[in-house]
Amino acid sequence: MTSPDAAPSPSSGLPAALSAWAALLGAEHVLDGAAASGRYGACTLRPGRIVSAALRPGSVDEVVRVLAIAGQHGVALYPVSTGNNWGYGSANPPRAGSVVLDLSRMNRIVEMDEELGFITVEPGVTQGQLHQYLRERNLPFLVPAHGGGPDCSLIGNAVERGYGITPYADHFAAVMALEAVLPDGRVYRSGLAEAGGTLADKAFKWGVGPYLDGLFTQSGFGIVTRMTIALAQRPESTMAFFFSLADDRDLEEAVLRVRDTLRTVSGVVGSVNLMNRRRVLSMMVPYPREQVPPGGIVPAALIERLGRHHQVLAWTGAGALYGPSSVVAGAKRAVAQCLKPLVKRLVFVSGERLRPAKALVEAVPMLARGRLGNIVTTLDKTLRLLDGEPSDIALPLAYWKTPARRPASGDMNPARDGCGLLWYAPLVPMKAAIARSFVTMAESVCVKHGMEPLITLTSLSDRCFDSTVPLLFDQDDAGETARAHACLEELLTTGQQLGFSPYRVGIESMAHVVRPDTTFWQLAGELKRTVDAGNLLAPGRYSLD
Repeated sequence: MTSPDAAPSPSSGLPAALSAWAALLGAEHVLDGAAASGRYGACTLRPGRIVSAALRPGSVDEVVRVLAIAGQHGVALYPVSTGNNWGYGSANPPRAGSVVLDLSRMNRIVEMDEELGFITVEPGVTQGQLHQYLRERNLPFLVPAHGGGPDCSLIGNAVERGYGITPYADHFAAVMALEAVLPDGRVYRSGLAEAGGTLADKAFKWGVGPYLDGLFTQSGFGIVTRMTIALAQRPESTMAFFFSLADDRDLEEAVLRVRDTLRTVSGVVGSVNLMNRRRVLSMMVPYPREQVPPGGIVPAALIERLGRHHQVLAWTGAGALYGPSSVVAGAKRAVAQCLKPLVKRLVFVSGERLRPAKALVEAVPMLARGRLGNIVTTLDKTLRLLDGEPSDIALPLAYWKTPARRPASGDMNPARDGCGLLWYAPLVPMKAAIARSFVTMAESVCVKHGMEPLITLTSLSDRCFDSTVPLLFDQDDAGETARAHACLEELLTTGQQLGFSPYRVGIESMAHVVRPDTTFWQLAGELKRTVDAGNLLAPGRYSLD
């Protein structure tokens, strides 16, 4: 783990660079000292990080000139799109001394090709902004939504190779073309674009010659300033399905049946989630802190009682079907055929089916405040998210153990509000015994460190899950903070020994994936030194430096 206290101090060239940047961008777009730390130092990993300075360019030309000044004065930059990378580092640089390059002012939707279904955006464009753009123009496309909330950048998530639950679930797979500023100030575009095939470049992801666009994901090879993203067509019908496993021992069979479901209705079903009972209850009930032993987790007996009361069984599954109504109807029958022999409950819900319940809850205030109202509200938000409408439905999780930090206004920002959150996000091949091995390991390590084992398995394909395990803690409790970080360290170490490599890591966990003794990282290092000899961009992030 990289300690922020052991990181190098800011470059001696910083004062002169700040003066030059202020002349270029205007003083209001250059922050240093307390102003920079106040705006960009907040993080869910640990409290009180120091950020030496931050810049807010408004155009590609300004980014190019910012880089020239950085190179002249030997000051490293750390680009962020909106900085809402909660649980992985927010806007914090991996190395102290790096200046945050905030690209959120670059928030133009550059182009929408309604016929071919792609959109070109700048880094500051958020899920919420795209949703509003599509809605205002009545365009029949889905936002590639994920659980981070409406204020998260589309480009930021794609370059982290993030994913969601709408039909184009793999967000980088939907990236057709990009533009990036290299550390030496040159502007990169693919070979097709530079040969004059601008439209072909956006319509065909792979271009011609070596595929280089991927170099700009999970790396510091360049600053992505524009991206073209393919959007899924809004389907005639969207139908969610939910199922439950009565016994934890059914998990292995459920993995096989989920795999069969994904293969049987391929192209119609989106991602399928499997969530353990603790994970589902964390979305439904307040954290019972007064009943939790010091340094421990919610007792199993209490989880059992809460599960019975709220009808939450050992595992809960969720997915969605997309397509023409007749196709969705056929897929519904196929899903039922795959799952029904095993599951305790299988429920299909569409907006049309939910509408009477919504009307009832809205007409009867007493119901709105009760359990039925909560269920209907959650289902409605879930369906909207599945239908491409960004939502804050997942954000309350960050506040589960520290509810007093949740703002009454509903404007949730886990980093700003001082929530403690670390993500463990390993890849789990979709085999029954392997899934069981992973769940056993994750549960035992979390319990050992007094962290709630809140486990989700999300299908990335019919071959692989990504698991997301949030480690929640109170940043004001030094002991609990230390246990959360120790837990993440052991999960990463033990998981990799068992073959569960993370698909992404936070800024303090890079050593778990960057291996100097491997050809892969040696080649990555050679390429990085070629394009960034001065190590100006994102030092310490997915790199050997």
